[in-house]
Amino acid sequence: MANLVVMARRLVLSALLLVALAGCGQAAPDLPLYRAIAEAPKPEPTTTTTAPPQVGAETYSRPGEWQVVDPNVQLDGPPYHIAAVAVPRIGIYDSPTSPTPRMVMSNKTEHGLDRVFLVAGQDNGRLEVLLPIRPNESVGWVQPSDVNIEELNYWIKVSTSGKSITVGNANQVILQAPAAVGTGGTPTPLGVFYLTEVVRPIWQPYLGPYAFATSAHSNVLYSFMGGDGMVGLHGTDAPGSIGRAVSHGCIRIGNGDITTLAMTLPLGTPLFVGP
Repeated sequence: MANLVVMARRLVLSALLLVALAGCGQAAPDLPLYRAIAEAPKPEPTTTTTAPPQVGAETYSRPGEWQVVDPNVQLDGPPYHIAAVAVPRIGIYDSPTSPTPRMVMSNKTEHGLDRVFLVAGQDNGRLEVLLPIRPNESVGWVQPSDVNIEELNYWIKVSTSGKSITVGNANQVILQAPAAVGTGGTPTPLGVFYLTEVVRPIWQPYLGPYAFATSAHSNVLYSFMGGDGMVGLHGTDAPGSIGRAVSHGCIRIGNGDITTLAMTLPLGTPLFVGP
């Protein structure tokens, strides 16, 4: 787990400027897209040999809508298990016995961070993992040889009716705080999700000092200000909104609280959203 914690702490200090979050208040008027803009890759040196193709961040291929969903997924833990992708491109199978992958994903997220999956189980020698795609609670299977398994004890629970967030490390609660959640028309989706990225949205002060991307997506907004309706966990520049149902689906907490979590939680931490 130590290397994931280090990874999370290092990434929150990176200069990623924008993040595709589903419902986080007003838009920055000068920004046409509510998305991350990563640094352009440096040109490769010219050689006389043909280099293998490079896998871009967040590149994936899948034929049609993903069909495998487990709304009743049960996680054993803590400790929970994270699968960090260890190959340039990882095949995702739609069953534990499928002969070929149905989808391929790169080892980097949209913003160029290391990709991780939250492990839900094991079957027929393959690992069942939660996928950060639509529809919510999509699951797939990966080969154990394609990932490195890490343990973590952290977890997050959000109550939409209670408008609160609780964060724990094994059996110890490390944070309890009010949270803003989605409105009745744009609710925060319920289910089991996980943290996929963490950034410093320094050009979007309404997101606070840090923002986590999650595997959750709005069930109402399939696109939002240039993004795909992904649900974020972040701070805010409107502290009066905390503890209310006011967002487009994202989860807002106080800036001090999100800073604590950004410095503490590894990517892959499970997020349980309930009523």
